[in-house]
Amino acid sequence: MQRRYRDEGIVALPPETLEQEIAALAAAFEKRASDAALVALARAAIASVSGAIPEPKKPPDARIARALELMRGRLSDTIPLSAMAAAAHLSPDRFRHLFMQETGVGFRAYLLWLRLECSLAAYVAGATLTEAAHTGGFADSAHLSRTFKRMFGIAPASVQPE
Repeated sequence: MQRRYRDEGIVALPPETLEQEIAALAAAFEKRASDAALVALARAAIASVSGAIPEPKKPPDARIARALELMRGRLSDTIPLSAMAAAAHLSPDRFRHLFMQETGVGFRAYLLWLRLECSLAAYVAGATLTEAAHTGGFADSAHLSRTFKRMFGIAPASVQPE
């Protein structure tokens, strides 16, 4: 979580702050920094110019981190909440609660988002829609297309790989 404003309220943004953030992002982009590095820089820039004050980070719960790791490795399989709860040595109800607390979203929503992310990454990397659907654990390309359109309002085929 982040607080929206500093104690002094809304303050004017010094022009040099924005220029510095843009210069840092441009330099990293020109040096072909990794996507993760660019995302981290962009988030830091947004936090800097918005005046957001990040909450102190706490280490993730190891049981949920393990479940997330297992989920990523089993996307092509059915992943019931009860199996993830058992792997985390928690009751299903406690796992559901702790999962929501740690990730900010429900188990099924997170799993669906993970499947979409995996499928889209495969498609952009050159896989066919059917291959991408299977990579993400969808039954077929029609299932992927329906889900993608429901979530984003566009068909996955309209996303053009670069």
